[in-house]
Amino acid sequence: MPDFQLTTSLNILLILLAAPAAALLAFVAYRHTVPPVSAPLRFTLILLRALGLFLLFLVLGEPLLTLVFHRTEKPVLAVLIDQSKSLTIRDKSGDRKETILNLTESQALRDVLSSADIVYGVFDTKTRLLASFAKDSVAFRGEGTDIGGALRQLKALTQERNLQGVLLMTDGNSTTGTSALAEAEELGVPVSAVGIGDTTVPQDVLLQRVVANTITYVGTKVPVDVTLKSSGFTNERVEVTLLDGGTTRDRKTVTLETGIRQYEVPLSFMPDVDGMKKITVEVSQLPGELSTQNNRSSLYVKVLKSKMRIALFAGSPNADVAAVRRALQEDENIEVKTFIERGNGQFYEEIPTQQDLRDVECLVLVGYPGAASSASVLRTLADQCAAGKGLLFILSRTTDFRKLDILSAALPFVVPQRKGEETQTFFTIAAAQRNNPILRSLPPPEVWTKLAPAFILDEPVQAKPESEILALGRIQSMTTNDPLFISRRVNRAKSLALTCYGLWRWKTYAEGVPGSERLLENLVSNSVRWLVTREDEKPVQVRPSKEMFTGSEPVEFTAQVYDENYQPVNDAEVSLFVLQQGQTSQLTLTSLGNGRFEGAFDPLPEGDYTYTARTIAGGKELAQEKGSFSVGGLNAEFLETRMNRLLLQQLAARTGGKYYDAQEFGRLPVDLARMPDFRPRDVTLAHQSELWNKRWMMGVLVALFSIEWFLRKRNGML
Repeated sequence: MPDFQLTTSLNILLILLAAPAAALLAFVAYRHTVPPVSAPLRFTLILLRALGLFLLFLVLGEPLLTLVFHRTEKPVLAVLIDQSKSLTIRDKSGDRKETILNLTESQALRDVLSSADIVYGVFDTKTRLLASFAKDSVAFRGEGTDIGGALRQLKALTQERNLQGVLLMTDGNSTTGTSALAEAEELGVPVSAVGIGDTTVPQDVLLQRVVANTITYVGTKVPVDVTLKSSGFTNERVEVTLLDGGTTRDRKTVTLETGIRQYEVPLSFMPDVDGMKKITVEVSQLPGELSTQNNRSSLYVKVLKSKMRIALFAGSPNADVAAVRRALQEDENIEVKTFIERGNGQFYEEIPTQQDLRDVECLVLVGYPGAASSASVLRTLADQCAAGKGLLFILSRTTDFRKLDILSAALPFVVPQRKGEETQTFFTIAAAQRNNPILRSLPPPEVWTKLAPAFILDEPVQAKPESEILALGRIQSMTTNDPLFISRRVNRAKSLALTCYGLWRWKTYAEGVPGSERLLENLVSNSVRWLVTREDEKPVQVRPSKEMFTGSEPVEFTAQVYDENYQPVNDAEVSLFVLQQGQTSQLTLTSLGNGRFEGAFDPLPEGDYTYTARTIAGGKELAQEKGSFSVGGLNAEFLETRMNRLLLQQLAARTGGKYYDAQEFGRLPVDLARMPDFRPRDVTLAHQSELWNKRWMMGVLVALFSIEWFLRKRNGML
C-alpha cells in the first residue's frame, strides 16, 4: 500500500473547522422543511449539503494529494556481446563464436540471475539492447568493433535501472569509435570483461595498408603502396599481386622473416582507358593461416583523360609561391603556367591574355592580387571563374583586400574590410571533414596538429553559408572558429581558399614530424584535382554515397537533377537498377526538394555490383547513368587477430571490475557478490495529483448538489 499525504494552501485549523461548520449550516438549512419530510430523507439532504459545502471549501484551498510508493530493485548486470566478424575466427583457444555462445548459457550467469537482473546487448559498430536473449540474436557479421560506443549506450540505462555492473564478452580489438577506457570511466560502474581468443602470435599474412591516388590520368603510371604484415612464418615466399578487374597489372614476391614483420611492397599500374577503376591487391595464401579474409584489399581509382592545365598567379616572389610552384611542377599530371608580378603591376613573364587562359582548367592565386595588381587582369580572372574554372586562393601578408573584392563572387569566403594584425595559429582538420575527398589520402589529423604554425590575420574571415570549413585554427589546446581551409561548390563553380600563409614552413620543418614530408605537395595536388574534376557539371547526377560498402550497412544513393538551365527539377522520377550475377534489384529514389533525391537498399551480399539510373521528368527521359560499387572486402576486423588482453585488463582495473579468461568465468557470481555496490536498492516514487484541477472532483460537486436538488423537487420542497 502506498503512503499518502494531503496538502492544501489553507491552514489545517480552517479545514478542521470547515467540516463541523458545513454540517452545522446543512443542519440549520434542513432543521425545518416545507412540507415536512421523513427523518431519513432529511438526514440524506443534510449529508449531501454538508459534503458539498465541505468539498467546495476544500477545492478553494487547491488540495494536493501525494502518493508515495516504495519498492526494491535488484541490481542489474549489462552483458554486452561482441558480434563483429573477428569473433568468427578459430585460433588456438578454439572457436571464438562457440566460446561466447557457451558462456551465455553457462551456470555462472544462471547463478547471477538468482540475485540480479541481466540486460543483454550486442554490439559491433552500433549497439542494440535486447528485450530478451536468444542465440540467434548474435549475428557475428559486424564490420567493426566500437567498445567505447557500446559503453556509452549504457548511460541512459543508469537513469532507468539499478545498473551496477557491466560484463563485456569480446576479443578487445576496438577498430572504430571513441576511447573505451574514457567511456568506461565516465559510465561510473564496474566493467568486467571476458577475453575471447588467443594472445599468442598467430600464423598469418595480411594486407595492412593499400594506398594509391584516388584520381589519375590515362597513360600515367600510378604507384600503389602496399604494407604487408606477417607473423609465425619463416622463409616462406608469398606473391603480392595487383589486379585491374581480372587482369594482373603487377606482381612482387616477398620472402617472410621470423617474428612479426612489416614489408613495404611498391606496385604500380598504368590505366589505358578513363573511368572508375576497381584495383585489388591480393597476397597468396599459406597453409596454416589464421584467416584468409585479410589477404585481399580493394580500392577505387578515378581515371581522367588528360593532364591538368594550371595557371599560377602571385603578387610577388616569396617562399609560399616557391613552395606551391614546386609542388605543382613535381606532379607529372599537371602543366603549370606561372605569372608573378614585379611589384609595379607588370609580370616577370608576359602579361596574361584571354588566349593564355583559354585552355587553363584551374587558377591558383598565391598572395594575389597585390597593391599594384591590374584591375583588367583581375576582371579577366573573374570572367574565367564565372565560366566554371576552379579557383585555389592562398592568402599572403601582401594581399590587397580591396582589389580582391573583384573576385568576391568566386571566393568561398566574404572578403574582409581590412587586414588586421598578423598572428600565428596551428592547423587543425575539422572533425566532420576527415573523409573529405581532398583530405582522405593525406596524413591523419594528429600529424596536422604537429606542423609548424601558420600565419593568419586577426581580422576574422567568414565562410559563405554554402561553403564547407575543412580546417580550423588552434591556439594551444583550444580550437578556434577561424576557418583556415574552405571549400565551395555552387552548380558548376568550385573554389578553395587557404586563409593562412607561411605554408613553406610545413616543408622546411617536416623532418621532426613523421608523415608530413610530402604533406604540402599532396595537399596542393589533391586540391587541384578536386577543382578540375568536372563530372559534377552534368545536370543529372546519380551515384552511391561511396564506392565500397560493408556487408552490414545500407547501400545509399543520392541524386541531383537539374534542367538544361541548371534549375532544380523536383518532380522527376529517378529509378535505380542494381545488377549482380544476373539478379536485378530496383529502387525509386525519394525527392528531398531543391532537385535532390536519395534512397537506400538494405544491406546487400558481398560482391561487385553495377547500376543503371534512369531519370524521367514530364514523360521525357533526362538522362541514363551507369556505374559500379562493391559490398564487402573490407578487412578491418582481421587486421589484428590477437585478443587484446591488456585493454580488457585496464578496463577492469580502472573501473573496479574483474578480468576473466573463458576458463575462469565461473568466478563471476562470487566476484559480483563481493562488489560493495552490487546490491538491491530501495526506490521511492512519489506521484502528485492536483485534486482541485481534476474533472472528477468537479463532477462529484455537481453530483452532490444535483442529487440534493432532485430530492427537494421530487418531494415538493421549497
